[in-house]
Amino acid sequence: MSKSYSHPYWLDVPALKGQAGQPPDGEICIIGSGLSGVSAAYWLLEKGFEDLILVDDQPEIAATFRNCGHILYGTVESMKALVALHGEEKAQKLWALSIDVCHEVRDTMQRLAIDAEYRQEGYLVMAIDAVEDREIKESIALLHKHGFDSAYVDQKELEKLGFRNVFGARFEPGSAQAHPTKFRNGLLQHCLKRGLKYYSGVSVKSVDEIQGKVRVQTERSEHWYEAAVIAANAYSPLLSRFFAEHHLVEPFRGQIICSEPLDEPIPVSIPHSFDHGYEYALRTADNRLMIGGWRNHTPHGEVGTYDIGVNPEVEQGLKDFVAKHYSFQKPLAWEHSWSGIMAASKTGFPFIGPTDSARIYTVAGYTGHGFSWAHGSAKILADVMNGDPIPPIVAEACNPRS
Repeated sequence: MSKSYSHPYWLDVPALKGQAGQPPDGEICIIGSGLSGVSAAYWLLEKGFEDLILVDDQPEIAATFRNCGHILYGTVESMKALVALHGEEKAQKLWALSIDVCHEVRDTMQRLAIDAEYRQEGYLVMAIDAVEDREIKESIALLHKHGFDSAYVDQKELEKLGFRNVFGARFEPGSAQAHPTKFRNGLLQHCLKRGLKYYSGVSVKSVDEIQGKVRVQTERSEHWYEAAVIAANAYSPLLSRFFAEHHLVEPFRGQIICSEPLDEPIPVSIPHSFDHGYEYALRTADNRLMIGGWRNHTPHGEVGTYDIGVNPEVEQGLKDFVAKHYSFQKPLAWEHSWSGIMAASKTGFPFIGPTDSARIYTVAGYTGHGFSWAHGSAKILADVMNGDPIPPIVAEACNPRS
């Protein structure tokens, strides 16, 4: 397995980087310049905070640029599983919260006129066996019961769309897709114009509160702030003893391949997934098939690693999956293959708010739903830091200290 990381399709649009050099001391330091960090900067600026410093080390390896571009209603669990775990009342509130955070992404793009190839055309959750098909039908019934829009798509209809070896699907009309690099870059440019200071190549080693101040220790020096936000997702345990000791998140490697532009239609133009979400795909704006996942077929599920190299077993598994479940007239030629380190939350929900210090905050732990949750979760974090009220379900489900 290669130790080098490959080039994601999304980074054909280069990620904006900060200036070189060590950051100054200041009011608030935000560590991590992916969607979480840049969104935190944006929402804090909206709240009137000033003197914000954003730092990163190697922004191009962030999960922001290595996901599949899905902006999905719901959580990592189906509604049936969510109800079984938490009961109907809490599941309904969590599902509604997921919709709110998705809409924050859409609304911010519209408000700032960010062209990030946003398309809100829905989402298909497909079953590859009869057990999953029953779960989908039961989830639809629960969603309808609680006022959410969802519909069943049968096997014959899916075959007309060009899928094979699938049983049925749940169609979710509100979900969307977008170009994560374009959204992050557009949001970052807006923040820089409003005074955000941004430094790249800053390797943070630890974040601690000492005598009422936050010390950010880097490879080369130390810096002092009134507060800090750890927005490093899977890498958070490497910076924070609190994350490491409480096992808030665990890293896992998610892998994606992307075809060359196709000269035939892709079966369905909207984002879709199979096998309880373990395989997930979309059609890009230039008519490529992008598909990721298959890690559940490996011995350890790709969990617990920070190795961003491509696993050839997973890559081949994804290619075989496409051959089995899609009806293309000719074999696809694959142009991109990459992996990224994502964060599995121990609760299944993001962590938003203060850690072991009233001055050190975090927004992290999206369990594969980062594009959906990062921007909206950062808005909630800004509310917390500003002393504004937050929804009770957030305080219950997303508290790092609970």
